[in-house]
Amino acid sequence: MKVRIIASVLLLCIVLTSCATAAEEIVPDYDIVITSDNADLLGYEYIIAAGTHGGGQVQLAPEPGSDVRGDRLLQRYKDAEEKFNIKLTVLGECNLGTFMTLWAAGMKYADLAIAQAAEVATGRYVQNGFFLPFSDMDIDLFSGIYGTQGMLDAGCFDGKYYCIMSYYWGLPSPYTMPAMWYNPRVLSTYQQAMPHELEEQGEWNWAAFEKICEAVHDTSSPDSKDHVYAVSALSEPFLELAAMYSNGARPVTKGEDGRLYCTLNSHNTLEALEFIKSLEDRKLIGNRRNADNQDVTEFVENRNAFFLQYTHSGLSSEDPNNLANRMEDAYEWTMFPTGPSYDPSMSRTAYSYHSRFYFAPGNSDPEVHSVVLPFLFQPLPGETVETWQDVLERNNFFSRESFEIYCKIRDDAFYDYAPYIPYTEMNGVLSKITTGASVASEALESIETSIQASLDKLYNDYID
Repeated sequence: MKVRIIASVLLLCIVLTSCATAAEEIVPDYDIVITSDNADLLGYEYIIAAGTHGGGQVQLAPEPGSDVRGDRLLQRYKDAEEKFNIKLTVLGECNLGTFMTLWAAGMKYADLAIAQAAEVATGRYVQNGFFLPFSDMDIDLFSGIYGTQGMLDAGCFDGKYYCIMSYYWGLPSPYTMPAMWYNPRVLSTYQQAMPHELEEQGEWNWAAFEKICEAVHDTSSPDSKDHVYAVSALSEPFLELAAMYSNGARPVTKGEDGRLYCTLNSHNTLEALEFIKSLEDRKLIGNRRNADNQDVTEFVENRNAFFLQYTHSGLSSEDPNNLANRMEDAYEWTMFPTGPSYDPSMSRTAYSYHSRFYFAPGNSDPEVHSVVLPFLFQPLPGETVETWQDVLERNNFFSRESFEIYCKIRDDAFYDYAPYIPYTEMNGVLSKITTGASVASEALESIETSIQASLDKLYNDYID
């Protein structure tokens, strides 16, 4: 599509507006400094296919007046429409099946589609050219507004970047893992130090965690449901993965040649799995593996001192059944303690299987993206790069320390390439090792070939 430039570059003044209360209307007379020219896109319909998340609580097409942040999002849409002469439409869901049906018929589905990393990778949408690389568009991809390096890496294929995130919106929220929370009441009951204090002293490590596991351990009740543990194992091996990442282990590593290699069977991995197994052998970990892995009951009912899951489980807007909506007392965020082989330059959390990102369908218009995206993804009206997280902090965190840990989890997370491997099979192997059902070295060696074959089939075989 030809873009008709109708104005020279304007230097716009930043006029920040803010809302004192949720009922206060958004004042629309704000401007953000942008570097792109004003352009007339001649009524182009810019479509975002964005399924809701958080059980429908987070809307990218909210009802007017529902909340301050929703109104700010609607104001951004309106300003983009007026600025570029477009019609901005947000679909109620992202349906990749519909996208492919319309693609086959030579019809457009959307300009941006929010999809899980796993759906895109295993569906081979990127591999077979059904999405456009944002790195080929005329945008400053690494300016910060499109996500952190870890977020961008989730869509890096053959040297090009295929996914972005509306970073300063906070939507869609990142599904980093494993996040970790602690229950101050339980730790106080058993007279244990708080992880925030240990972290500040540089002592939040495996030895400190093992000490807490020994102290927070009450199995005196004849009913196992009343037993108290520092932490319980769930159906997905969050404990194993947390120990691995906190010890510098990586299941997959991208080589200098751009290809993916299985690096699961390493000293760092074996060390991490042996640590968890030692806790299992001493019965210091509760076993909830047969429960729904979304279940946080033991934690909110003060029978666990720690809980590990995806980050969204600790955010009030993300799930009506998560910590924020079920727990009466305060809970705090932390990260899994560091192991003996921990490398401070390496993150302890990952953008994983369920992480959602924006992708650009291959039959959308890259020239339109180049004009719209730099404005659309700026901080919302009334917010700046310094203040955009204020509402998030007020609504979700009991302390500044927890909020800062959340930001570190989100911003430092790496991409683990889980969609390109037999993830469920790997998780089963990890659990078997730590419960003593399999010998670590033999089990890791046995799955190594399977993981590498999957990496080759879904990734390496498609790159130059």
